[in-house]
Amino acid sequence: MSPERTNRRAAKALVPFTAALTMAFALLPTAVSAQSNDAANQEGNDNHISVGAGVLFLESPFKGENTLTYPLPLVSIKQGPLYFEALEAGATFDRQTGPVTPSVSAFVAGRTTAARDRQTFTVDAGVRVGLSGDFGELSGEYRRDITGKFNGGEFAVRYAYPINAGKLTLIPSAQINWLDRKTANHMYGVTAGQRAKAIAKNRSVILPVAPITEKAMNLGGSLTGVFAVNDRISLIAVMSGTYLDKSIYKSPAIDQKWESSAIVAVAYRF
Repeated sequence: MSPERTNRRAAKALVPFTAALTMAFALLPTAVSAQSNDAANQEGNDNHISVGAGVLFLESPFKGENTLTYPLPLVSIKQGPLYFEALEAGATFDRQTGPVTPSVSAFVAGRTTAARDRQTFTVDAGVRVGLSGDFGELSGEYRRDITGKFNGGEFAVRYAYPINAGKLTLIPSAQINWLDRKTANHMYGVTAGQRAKAIAKNRSVILPVAPITEKAMNLGGSLTGVFAVNDRISLIAVMSGTYLDKSIYKSPAIDQKWESSAIVAVAYRF
């Protein structure tokens, strides 16, 4: 529907993503390709290459962080079961069974953290199962860190309902994420080393050392809109938000219960 790319500048631009933004960003390639479903069905496949660029606006939940703005490269590639989308690459196998299409995916995906002095990039491996039909798209996934930096895991359930209205496609979605303690701490905790980095850079706001000591359940949602200018060019807008678990927002380093993001972009499909 999200930094494995070798272009260094693109990887740096993607580093500030939060888990919630990755979730919303993963919808972009799906929405772009949805504009050419008729052509794909005529060809019997949905293979494509899409590239684009946009701007990301990120509202961090950490104290002292205002809205951050970053340039945003977009890449979506699908060839047979293999795909590369945003921060994720993998293989999906599906088969239509009557009115529904079950699917299973194996993937590796980048994970990033928010706040200026605690940005890190790690890689997860995971499995996703899904079911799609006239009712929309329902999926569940489990992913786990494979870099050894935090050794945590996360389980997520997501529901999305694409709405096609001529050249405009809207994709509202809702998601629940269960983070184990290690993952919650990696995403939202602040270490002594990160605090020292902020002091060395003479930041106006120095976050306290604040580990997250409990597992967390975050509730999120997003709305993706794609307008097909023609059969190759699409305009994209995404708004997403996540309500943080109490184990996270009670941290002295966090000053709001929500984190949110918005994207505006243009994409070209080859």
